[in-house]
Formats: sequence, C-alpha cells, structure tokens
Amino acid sequence: MAKVIELLIIGDGFAAAVALIHLLRQGVDCRSICILGQRSLGRGNAYDCNSPAFRLNVREDLPIVFSDDPYHFARWAKETIADPAANTSAGYFYRRSDFGQYIAHLVGTQLAGRTLDQIKGWANRINGNDGNWQVHIQSGEIIIAKKIILATGNAPPSWPCKVNPASHTQDLLIENPWSGDYVKNIQSNDRVVLLGAGLTALDAINALVEQNHRGPVYIISPRAIFPPVQAPWSRSAQPQWPAVITPTTLVRFMRGYLPNKPSSSTEWQSAWEELRPDLNRIWQGFTEQQRRVLMSHFAWLWNLYRFRASPQTIQAYAQLKKNQQIEFYCGRANQIEVCDEQVVVTLNNGKFVIGDFLINCTGASRDRLLDDLIHDGIARDDALKQAISVNAQFAVLDPQQKAHASLWMIGPATMGSLGDVVAASAIAKQAEQLAQQIHSNWIDQREKADVFNETR
Repeated sequence: MAKVIELLIIGDGFAAAVALIHLLRQGVDCRSICILGQRSLGRGNAYDCNSPAFRLNVREDLPIVFSDDPYHFARWAKETIADPAANTSAGYFYRRSDFGQYIAHLVGTQLAGRTLDQIKGWANRINGNDGNWQVHIQSGEIIIAKKIILATGNAPPSWPCKVNPASHTQDLLIENPWSGDYVKNIQSNDRVVLLGAGLTALDAINALVEQNHRGPVYIISPRAIFPPVQAPWSRSAQPQWPAVITPTTLVRFMRGYLPNKPSSSTEWQSAWEELRPDLNRIWQGFTEQQRRVLMSHFAWLWNLYRFRASPQTIQAYAQLKKNQQIEFYCGRANQIEVCDEQVVVTLNNGKFVIGDFLINCTGASRDRLLDDLIHDGIARDDALKQAISVNAQFAVLDPQQKAHASLWMIGPATMGSLGDVVAASAIAKQAEQLAQQIHSNWIDQREKADVFNETR
C-alpha cells in the first residue's frame, strides 16, 4: 500500500530547507511534512561544496532568510565562522560551505529535536490531480501526496554539446563542478579549459590560484568578459518609474538611470540595486510575448550584471591575467572529445581548444521532472520555455492556465513567471509567503470542518 503524505517537499537544497523552516515557524505540524531528497537537507548543489575557494558572491547582509530579522546570517557568521579571508573592502564574502552549515543549523533549530520524515531518493515522475498526487521515485516506489511543494532548485549542469560517448567516464571531463572535488586532481602545470565565463568559472579560477596553479587557463565563452566585482553599494534613492512601462521604455529608463561609470563602481552598482526591487513587479506586468522579446535582446546583459562576483574571485582572476595564464576563446563548444589523454573542444567557428582538463561552467541545466510535468499535461511552459508556469501565489498552472490547488513551486525555476528569483533572499521570501498561505488555508479548512461537525 502506498504511503500517504499530507505535504511533500521535493528537493533537498536551499529552497526545500527554507520551505520547511518557514512552515515550521508558522506552526505547521512537523509530522505532516515529508522531504523527498537524496542528501542532507539544506546544502543542495549550491552549498554542498568541498572546496573552501567557493565563496558566496554577495556580502554578509544580503542572504536574508527571515524578513523580520534580515541580519540573522551576518550575526551568526560573525559569532560562528573563523574566516579572516572573508573580509574585503566591499563586505564579508563567506564560503559557500559555511552558508550551508548555517542553513543546516536553522533546520535543526526549527525542528528542535523533532524527527523529520525524509525519503532518500528523487522523484522520477508526478501524476494524478489535486489532493491525490502520485510521486514515482527512482527506487520504483510510489508515494501519495495531498500537497506538493516543488523546491528542486537548480538542476545540475550538463554538457551543452555533443561529447564523445567513450569519454563520459574520464576524470578529465568535469560535467558538474559545483562541489569543487575536481580541483585536487589538477596538477600545477596542467592546461585547464573552462567552458563558460560566469561565477562558476571564477570559482574554479579562485580554487586553482589557492593551490598555486602555474599552467594556462583557457576560457571558452561568446564574450571575453566576466561579471563585475561587487562594490560596497547602498540604496539611497527611489526611482520614479514611467506611468506606462513596456520592454522598450524599461530599457530606456534603466539606461538613463544608470550613471556613466564602470559597472564595477560603487555609484553604478548603487543605482542598479535601486532599480532591482521593482523589476519583478514590472516583469509580471508584461505579457509572455513581451517577456520573450525582452530576454531575447538583453538576457546576456542582464545575466552579466545581476550576477556580480566576490572580490576574492576577481582578485584571483587578476593574478592569473597578470601572469599571462589566461586566454579567451570567443565562441561556443560544438563537440568535446578525449584523444590521447587530452581534451579537444571544437568550437562553432571551427577553432580547436586543447587542454588536460575541461570544466563545465555553463550553469544549471533543464530540470527533467519539470519537463515531464509539461509533457504529461499537468503544467505548462513558462514564458521563456525554461521551466513551468506559476502564478503570483506560486501555484503551478495547468495547460489551460488554471492554478492547481495543491501543487506549488518556489525557487529559481519560477524566474520566467515571477522575475529575478535567484538570490537566496528572494527564494526565502517566496518560502515565507507560501508557508503563510498554506498555514492560513489549513486553519480555514479546520474551522470549516469544526463548523460542519457542530451542525451535524
């Protein structure tokens, strides 16, 4: 007989952890919640790092888990973490593994000795309907859930192009670099190829510098540019937005608001951060067609500036650049092969890049579970066709755009529907709002049941 669960949280990373934390803070009974995830709750792909070189890309006051106590992490880190290298002129940038420790601490504090029901594994498929969801897990078991929160976070990276089938098991190819384990296998003079030029590539560079790497580092990216370094910015003004905003007027207004200074300057970043609080509201006011048009023209620029780098990683990059160890190859990978213990990457422009190790720094891949929900007619594509659609209350929308009453999603996969939902604080805010909503609904249902029983 299938196990029946009142509320199932699918995921074991940050989004799943903050969903649990806020549900418990609302007073939801721990015995009614079950976690479906493979690993220890709270660390996930982002914070389950073995390399101390992988750092948060935001200063200590920005990862906000509790809206009523925004400096909770900053205080905890100051009292708990011994990390002198975290201190920079732009603030404290702590190790990702330490933030994972913080989230694990919060989970333990909220549980307060109570046992959490966790099924070790992952969901292969979801079918059924509201109040009667059948979740197929990889072991072959089926569990029944009355309510589900999808909190799977970012799917692990996958290769963006064809890979020689015989080379998939080679240690020379690092498909998922987020744990940092791969660094210890790289020798000082090895040629390292980084596929991508974002924050993950900068983490790799920082890790290489920390172990005194002397060999060349080749970077494959459409543009020879990294995200700017974080500055000690602050919000001191409130933008006066136009009364009517279209994608065109949005871009025009933002360009006029941002000062004519480098994106790494305090003035530019302060202005950028003054714009950000309103962008999700504006995004949600656009039609799906307007969202697609906007992102087709400006996605690369938006991703460049919304993801800024920690000073430590930029300093490491500057060191390798000064030593003439950095070389950019502009283009995209078309094929990856391993030949004679060497990695050969063929680019879309016909060029070749040869190295001893290839690290995939292209970021998250598609979530197969979400794709299956679309395929099975339970959910619909979001505007960007990157995940599934949700409404402002985080309810998953079916193909007819009707909201499910007991299937929700929070986390970075809601970006196409809700806007810039990548930072820990944004995801935690979603979890807090959803927990309040679920708790309020449960109270309403209990009160209705009590009234019904009294009138019988």
